[in-house]
Amino acid sequence: MNDFRMHSLRDYFGTITRAAVALISLSGFAATAYSDTPKFEDVAALRAEVISRLKTDNRIKDTTPDPADPARFTVTRARSTGKDLELQVDVTNLLGRIRDLPTSEAETEIQRFLRVIVLSDTENGFDASHLIANIRPREHLDPLKPKDASAGKQPVYEDLPGDVVILYQIDATEALASVTFSDVEGRSLAELRELALENINGQMQQVRQSEFLEGIFVFTIEGDEAISPALLLTDKFWALLGPQFPEGVLIAIPRRDAIFVFDKRLPNAIQIARALIDKVFKDEPDLLSEYVFERRDGKLLVVAEH
Repeated sequence: MNDFRMHSLRDYFGTITRAAVALISLSGFAATAYSDTPKFEDVAALRAEVISRLKTDNRIKDTTPDPADPARFTVTRARSTGKDLELQVDVTNLLGRIRDLPTSEAETEIQRFLRVIVLSDTENGFDASHLIANIRPREHLDPLKPKDASAGKQPVYEDLPGDVVILYQIDATEALASVTFSDVEGRSLAELRELALENINGQMQQVRQSEFLEGIFVFTIEGDEAISPALLLTDKFWALLGPQFPEGVLIAIPRRDAIFVFDKRLPNAIQIARALIDKVFKDEPDLLSEYVFERRDGKLLVVAEH
């Protein structure tokens, strides 16, 4: 962080020393996350590389980047049955896997990812064992909606406060795939939510907690970081937080791969949360929400900032 930005931040926050320290720490956190893979510093760069390679295969008919999401794109691929297959591809998980790998191992992972896209020849079925309810930006819904407005092809989602939604997805090994109503074999939204939350609860063994700064913690699902925000929808995650934070917490999810938890006992917690969110939205890719959240009466709500 250069001197001009540091002075500006100090002027803005005045005597809120902890907030200034939090921003310095965030800068280090971001550098750690991206410094190991200069070739793919964000999902947009990785998506461009994957699309470029797919275009060299004659089985790939079309690739269309999602204008609202730098991690996603649509692939239309010829299939042995003669009927084209359209896939929604998300490279967020792939970037998470290769971020810390040596170049040769990262290349192996990319090749595996490409083979899954090119060689998969199954009908688009509903895999209930891998259904999740993920938190995604509301703006991501528009590219998923069919042009013909067919009800069966609409993405399955639920509204949340602020700028996010609960988007139902299949958490496949190589990518996250959105679920449409025609995929779910007549199941109700309540049934889907029950299935999805049960599958997320099954990931609790993989939850990792790290201290970001005194009173501020980062939670992720190790090995499946792209679904980390989904933990906010489960009672088990909040039961995990309860004993640690008896006076409650504030939540920030500016990134898609982590949950930032702020102890309400921390002085100026809401100002620090706001500073962190603003810093991420200014400097980083893979963005999720600009709001500060808390949980009341079992519901995720936006915090009123004054």
